Amino acid sequence: MEIIPAIDLSEGKCVRLYRGKKGSEKIYFEDPLKALSFWIDHGAKRLHIIDLDGAWGSDRNKELLLSMIENSKSKVQLQIGGGIRTLERIIDLYENGVDRVIFGTLAITNPEIIPILAEKVGSEHFIIAMDYEGGKIATHGWTKQTGEDPLIYTQKVIKLGAKYILFSSIEADGTLSGPDFINIKRLKETVKEAQIFVAGGVRNIEDLQNLKAIGVKGVVIGRAFYEQRIPYSIITNSIYNE
Repeated sequence: MEIIPAIDLSEGKCVRLYRGKKGSEKIYFEDPLKALSFWIDHGAKRLHIIDLDGAWGSDRNKELLLSMIENSKSKVQLQIGGGIRTLERIIDLYENGVDRVIFGTLAITNPEIIPILAEKVGSEHFIIAMDYEGGKIATHGWTKQTGEDPLIYTQKVIKLGAKYILFSSIEADGTLSGPDFINIKRLKETVKEAQIFVAGGVRNIEDLQNLKAIGVKGVVIGRAFYEQRIPYSIITNSIYNE
């Protein structure tokens, strides 16, 4: 199971949100490049970077993202998402050194892009984000609700050629209230061929033990790391990073 620290970008800073709501930002690093160095120094093998402004329709972090990609080379692998809504953007990020590109809205609005990407970059280099609230998928930076069931839609994208799923509970995100174990288990049992990454609500080592027992591929940790609810040493702990 991969342990993946999160770096969320808003207005050029490293922040965390509460339930994904714009305006709830709490700043943890004024300079995200320092956050990048911090996690590299603590042994991270992979980082999860989300451009929140990009998800909300702005390109203000574009140069910052390029700097982060450049500064990560040969040091740590990146998976990057947030406002990535064209095939060209995905390929550009991949060719610039991003190991895995994350997108959700595009997978809902244009699912036929998935088999094209599987052929062009390989299924191991992109992740489909299933961000959900009230049992339905949300898109456009979690600002728009769809009528799509995330479990059913996951089956669809896997059949189209996706391999990795990022399963994020909006209600749990940034709350330290615990992951949505019930639906994580349901997804794992329903779509056995999917490799699932989980985000939202992780609060302690017990949560990680339970997620590992379920069999998820990786866990994205944000606030629990930044507020030291989970020790940084777990990043290099072989028990969790097998």
